[in-house]
Amino acid sequence: MTFFQQKIEKWLLRTVPERAVSQAFDLPAVVLTTDVGLHRTENQDRVAALSIDGPNGDRLKVVAVVDGMGGMRDGEKCATLALTSFFTGLASSRGHIHQRAYRAISFANDTVFKFAGGKGGATLSAIVIDSHGATYIVHLGDSRVYSFGHNSRVERLTKDDSLAEAVGGHGRELLQFVGMGREMQPFLGEVPKETKNLAITSDGIHFIEAPTLQSVLLNSSTIRSAAERLAALARWCGGPDNASGAFVDLPLLVQELRSPSELSAQIWDPFGSLSFQMKLDDPGELSTLLQAPMQNFERPNEAKSPHLDDRKPPRESLPQANTKKNNKRKRKESVPKEDIQLEIKIEGNSGEDDGDNRQ
Repeated sequence: MTFFQQKIEKWLLRTVPERAVSQAFDLPAVVLTTDVGLHRTENQDRVAALSIDGPNGDRLKVVAVVDGMGGMRDGEKCATLALTSFFTGLASSRGHIHQRAYRAISFANDTVFKFAGGKGGATLSAIVIDSHGATYIVHLGDSRVYSFGHNSRVERLTKDDSLAEAVGGHGRELLQFVGMGREMQPFLGEVPKETKNLAITSDGIHFIEAPTLQSVLLNSSTIRSAAERLAALARWCGGPDNASGAFVDLPLLVQELRSPSELSAQIWDPFGSLSFQMKLDDPGELSTLLQAPMQNFERPNEAKSPHLDDRKPPRESLPQANTKKNNKRKRKESVPKEDIQLEIKIEGNSGEDDGDNRQ
């Protein structure tokens, strides 16, 4: 495991509050929220945003929601590995954004499979934006991506990899997930050009009845209000599962790509941010990652099809998903060599909508 991966993994496994809604000052285009819920003792969701400023103008913005499969092995660890590996795969790859996204989800799948042997896994839904403003969805499992805007149409852009939606069955069991092994077939698709806002949710949020969820998104004037209302609503509806979401003002996020940062990489979650600053005289391992190809994780058919999955996502939300999680946290400390300057900032969550007290 690389230094970059080790630092992110350790940071994502730190002790944090049970819930938060955060809009970072230096990333106003994204609001991140998570809540352990009223019936879970552990949060196996991971939600984060990543900004990369690589060499030669190579820039990426990434926003992802990952949901550990608690009915299987080590849901929290699998979710952390999936998100860490996905971010690392994007940082270390080159080429068209579609190819980079596929390599990254493949790397995440391989990493989780090596850890859990197919007996554990996670869902992953993300958006990836390159320096030209091209925006892609990467999706595997039953987390979801919605497009919305104030007084605009709400549309689901992903399809669940479940028996009910994939093959027309009646179960919510997942047919695909990160960590399943080499048969993985992720959905990669370009976000419609006219999209204003995006919501990426775990099933702890979108278990809410579809008309209600759509009404909240339709009537939210800002991404912050959408995040706060859905986080509170999930709790008011019983909070049966971990509830996490990422809400994106897409035009603003694309605009932020045109403002170069002095940081090599920065990551945000609902509780704070992690910044990597490379030394001028010693670029260190992150620089190596940003330049290294990931040929080990290319699939033979990658170059044959611009879209690896032809599935048509539904245009409206389908019935609610079952809950999945209840594993114990396992943390491993690592002591890598310090060749990158590291700064961790824990930000306050002003304006959080607390809803009811945890019972």
